[in-house]
Amino acid sequence: MTLILSGKYQGEEDFARKQFPGLTFSEKNVSDFSYDISGDIDAAASELASRVLSEKKDVIFCHIMGCGVVPVDERQRFHAELVGRTSCILAEKADEVWVVRAGIGSRIK
Repeated sequence: MTLILSGKYQGEEDFARKQFPGLTFSEKNVSDFSYDISGDIDAAASELASRVLSEKKDVIFCHIMGCGVVPVDERQRFHAELVGRTSCILAEKADEVWVVRAGIGSRIK
């Protein structure tokens, strides 16, 4: 599995289609999955990673959330933390991890 991390609207899908022709792509970004804000954040990240991986796609997209900006709203903080922790789990399991900015990909794993 290949994980592609990017900000929103950074050309990640165009990059992936050129770089990995013929592979299957996740239809939803990790940051777009629904979640419950109650309970343990680590358990929620593990559950979300399992849901993403159960789709059995070759390429998974995940938006980088905030880059250190901490949202004031509790739900937004939980969401940013959840996506960040989930991306760490996915990166550990991935064969390759890429970061895409301005349509240019850099392999980091």
